[in-house]
Amino acid sequence: MIRDDTAPFYRGKCRAAALRRDMRAPFLAALSVGLLTHGYAFANKLLNHDEIESLFGKGATVTSGRWGLEPVKLLFPDWSMPWIYGLVSLVLIAAAACLMLDALQIRDKALRLVLPALIVSFPSLTGNFCFMFTAAPYAWSFFLTALAVRLFQKGGWRGAGLSLLALVLALGIYQAYISVAASLFLLIMIRDTLDGEKSVAEVIRFGVKALAMMLAAVAIYYGITLLVLRMAGTAFNDYVTENVNGAVSLPRRVRMAYDAFYYIFSFRNFYLITSEASRYLHIALGILTLGALGLLALRSRSLLRAALLGGLLILLPLSICCMFLIMSRESIHTLVMYGFVSVYLLMGLTAERLKGRGGISAGALLSLPLAVIVLGNAYFANMCYLKMELQYENARAFYTVLAARVQNTEGFDENSALAILGRQDNLLHGFPEMDTELFMGVNRDLVNIYSRENFIRCYLGLDIPFADEAALEALERDPQVLTMAEYPYDGSIRKIGDMIVVRLG
Repeated sequence: MIRDDTAPFYRGKCRAAALRRDMRAPFLAALSVGLLTHGYAFANKLLNHDEIESLFGKGATVTSGRWGLEPVKLLFPDWSMPWIYGLVSLVLIAAAACLMLDALQIRDKALRLVLPALIVSFPSLTGNFCFMFTAAPYAWSFFLTALAVRLFQKGGWRGAGLSLLALVLALGIYQAYISVAASLFLLIMIRDTLDGEKSVAEVIRFGVKALAMMLAAVAIYYGITLLVLRMAGTAFNDYVTENVNGAVSLPRRVRMAYDAFYYIFSFRNFYLITSEASRYLHIALGILTLGALGLLALRSRSLLRAALLGGLLILLPLSICCMFLIMSRESIHTLVMYGFVSVYLLMGLTAERLKGRGGISAGALLSLPLAVIVLGNAYFANMCYLKMELQYENARAFYTVLAARVQNTEGFDENSALAILGRQDNLLHGFPEMDTELFMGVNRDLVNIYSRENFIRCYLGLDIPFADEAALEALERDPQVLTMAEYPYDGSIRKIGDMIVVRLG
């Protein structure tokens, strides 16, 4: 006979087994769509300016406030390996998508397939895979963020403590995912408001507690950051200090956040919406969702509950774009905006609460246009990856010719150093046929980059010493340099002292 005190253990095992069965289809859907969308990036070594420099590193870690990238090296060593890190990242994002479905209790079969597909095909993840050297740590941060929300939702001091720990660790890797946590908490409150199983006071109390937990996580993260900086004897780098939005008033920052959310729909801001067809679908689905939510609010016959729902919907864009409260507009890019997936989750929540006709659920009807958006995301991701490969091939051809001309320069010997001066913007084809101008990750210029030296060393194998900053500044004032032609024309490469000088422009 089983003792009574063991019953909770067996109930827990049964719940866990049921959850695994329940999440099998969403997880496999996410993996399948993820491979279709991002497999090209996993099977090829694609480059941009940062990826070139961070072939054996995680980029700026402590000085950018991302101290979590240091201990995470125990899991993900400092080699930018697209295949294994791509697959690991995809598994983590798929698991996070399942946690989101579980937290929001989305049960419609069609939505449980298409919503994870939207999360893994979303352009923010495409941008993440353009920087493969941090792809796996960022995916781990995203997973920890979703886990933090789910743990907090379970309630109790233990859940709150574990949730706080998970969120602090996530922020230590990538701070922008605080928007994912904030928007998920709002969606949970919207769901509870719609269902009516909790009172308005209970919903508000949950939101206040969630906000307090997030503020505590941010405070602890910041305290750890200052401590780590002090122990390392360093400070925030220029990217952080120049982009913290301290000079702008809070109302102006809030306005910037709402403007950014509006521009996503109107001008394809950040390329979160990947085509004109997708843009019209987003607008139409957004209008229909708001109309449906208004209908559900009327059905509730509670003015207080309707007012709370309206307030939560007003706050949702702010939660998605909350990084505008901290950072400058110029520093916000595609990777930061992953919280926008909560818009799709809101659509799913709303559709589940509508009664379909003719045996077809509203969730199944919604899944059709959402699947079109997934397809557009997959096309866009593969276009980005194709463009990156073509740009790499162009840059490799350019640098190969440059290296040959340098080695054939009169006076070149084992003591020569390379000095490349100036810049040109028309040396490589920009592929205007594939428009990614506002998308973060696909760098159209692999000539005028800070990581040029690493490209020449690691991807061409030309192990030549490079001139330091002082030597470059002196050469820029040298009269001999001023008379040189611009590359690639005759006279654009010359030996001056021990330097082989290339004048780009």
